Amino acid sequence: MRAETYTNPRQSLGFLLNQSAINWRRALAGELRPIGLTPVQFFMLGSTSRLTSSNDQGPMQKDVAEDTGVDVNVVSQVVRQIEQRGLLARTRHEGDGRAFRLQLTPAGRQKLHEALVAVRKVDIAFFHAVTDSDLQDRLGKLA
Repeated sequence: MRAETYTNPRQSLGFLLNQSAINWRRALAGELRPIGLTPVQFFMLGSTSRLTSSNDQGPMQKDVAEDTGVDVNVVSQVVRQIEQRGLLARTRHEGDGRAFRLQLTPAGRQKLHEALVAVRKVDIAFFHAVTDSDLQDRLGKLA
């Protein structure tokens, strides 16, 4: 359907996708709040864990920004917050004094584990009306 023929926003797939993302994020925030995390903090912990290499070398902060799609300045601010809480350690990169490597602390790994349980709960409740494989396939084509 062409944009000029829309009679209400619900006819736009982009609008529906945006509203769905807002609603999912709101549900996610509600489940993460009792754990003491925001969605962005969860994404930083998850990305750091996922990008940590097999030899335990943590990712660069800029790699976490790229992986999550979060602005580098926001990543820097959020990383400092979760570092202060003892969930993440930042160390200067050996070759570039301006860059940081990130590493989950034991407390960060535990917090991430708790958060993953909550996120799975949100996903099951939110996406119950569609199959995981169908939705992953379709959204994967858009991402």
